[in-house]
Amino acid sequence: MLAEIVTAAVMIGSLLCFIHGWMHREHWLTAAFFIGGFIFGVVRENIVALMPGMYSYPDHAFYIGAAPMVMWFGWSVSFYASWVVGNRILEAFAPKWKDNLWAILLTAAVITAFISLPVEIAAGAPETGWWVWPPEAIPVWYEMPPIVPFGWGGASFLFLLFFLTIKKRDAEPRTNALLFIAASFLVTILHLVYTFVIRSIIVLLIG
Repeated sequence: MLAEIVTAAVMIGSLLCFIHGWMHREHWLTAAFFIGGFIFGVVRENIVALMPGMYSYPDHAFYIGAAPMVMWFGWSVSFYASWVVGNRILEAFAPKWKDNLWAILLTAAVITAFISLPVEIAAGAPETGWWVWPPEAIPVWYEMPPIVPFGWGGASFLFLLFFLTIKKRDAEPRTNALLFIAASFLVTILHLVYTFVIRSIIVLLIG
């Protein structure tokens, strides 16, 4: 039952973020953002399911392969919310940086990393079991291994880097949207490589 509750919450959040994007941003690129997030979630979680020492999803109702419905929409919600909130923070506290690509990316990445903490602690708790980390995953911080905030923050950084770079191209919005949807597969692979590297560094540092 708890898995259904979090899935419903993520789907509602995804719908609200999509409506916000549709109202305030170009329609083709808004659609591409959330389609890209869907692709990222489905492809990434299916590849992660094949990797040793990573989490699994034992108690969800709907899957595409090994990816549960919560992950079809969850990544794009965290990326979009962090991007929007990060923009507001920059506008309020560092207006001269509000249009700087790297400031936008770093701010969104930090916010996404902080979002990961309560979500992952709740998700990995025995009472919920939204996803389960195996014992060899180096559990150091409550119910999650220390790679988690780096994984979430890195995902946000890479996803938005590709999206915002493609968005600025001098081309029709539809062309840029289709290019980003195709690029979301590359974003997924790059993030998995990044995750492997960060995980290896953490293993070397703390065993």
